[in-house]
Amino acid sequence: MGVGGSKYHNLLSNNDFELVIRISKELEHFLDTEFGSEGKGLHEKITQARGLSNDLKKRMRYLATIRNKLVHQYDFNKLPDRDEFISVFKKSMGELEQIISKRNGPNSSGCILS
Repeated sequence: MGVGGSKYHNLLSNNDFELVIRISKELEHFLDTEFGSEGKGLHEKITQARGLSNDLKKRMRYLATIRNKLVHQYDFNKLPDRDEFISVFKKSMGELEQIISKRNGPNSSGCILS
């Protein structure tokens, strides 16, 4: 899986630390703005997010756990499986976007007409 070619290409860096931080920030922002999460970290935000399946929460917890290890564990300095990490992120974001689409209805474009 390459670094470019998706709608998230601006998040995907060749540097593992940058990749993990950018993806974590994107997920945290999305959970805050779209799912009402107010926790201090990604794990808390996942717990507080409303309307998510257990499978989706499990996938996102994988991302949060890898992020925490990379940032806090001295001898953990690269992603164990970069392609898997990116794949789990993309799958999670796709499912989050589907939830929002269903919640907003089939004809919702985000535009408000008055």
